[in-house]
Amino acid sequence: MKRKYATAAIFAVAAIGFTWVSPYIAMYRISIAAKSVRLEALAQHADLPAIRASVARQLQAAGETADAEELKEMLDTIVSPPGITVLILHGKQGADGQRHDFGMAYRSWNEVALRRKGAGPAVSQFLLRRQGIWDWKLADITLPPELL
Repeated sequence: MKRKYATAAIFAVAAIGFTWVSPYIAMYRISIAAKSVRLEALAQHADLPAIRASVARQLQAAGETADAEELKEMLDTIVSPPGITVLILHGKQGADGQRHDFGMAYRSWNEVALRRKGAGPAVSQFLLRRQGIWDWKLADITLPPELL
C-alpha cells in the first residue's frame, strides 16, 4: 500500500513540475519556430492576430505612425518570424552584452509573463496564454520603449 502512495506522490510532483516549466518549453518552441523563418510554424505557437493588434495599439499610442500604410509596413516587419526572433533575442540581451534567461511570473492560471531576469520595466515582455493543460501560445508582446 505504501508503494502505491509513493508512486502517486512521485507522479503528482512530476506533473506539478512539468506544469511549472511548460511556459519555458513553449517559449523555446516559439523561438525555434521564429528562427525557422516560416510563418506557418510560428502561427502554430503564436496568436498572430492578437500580437498584431497589441503591437498596433502600442505603436499608435507612441505616435510612431503617420498613416495606415506606414503602420501596416511596421506591423508586417515586427509581427513576422524575423521580427519576433529579433524581439526574443533583444529581450534576452542584457546591458552587459550577455544573454540572460527569462524570468517567469504567473499573472493567473492561464497567463504567464516572461521577460529577462533582473531587467527593469523597459524591456520586452512576452505574454503566454494557456491552451489546454500544458500547451501555451504567445498572445502578446510588449515592446520596450527604445523600440517605440
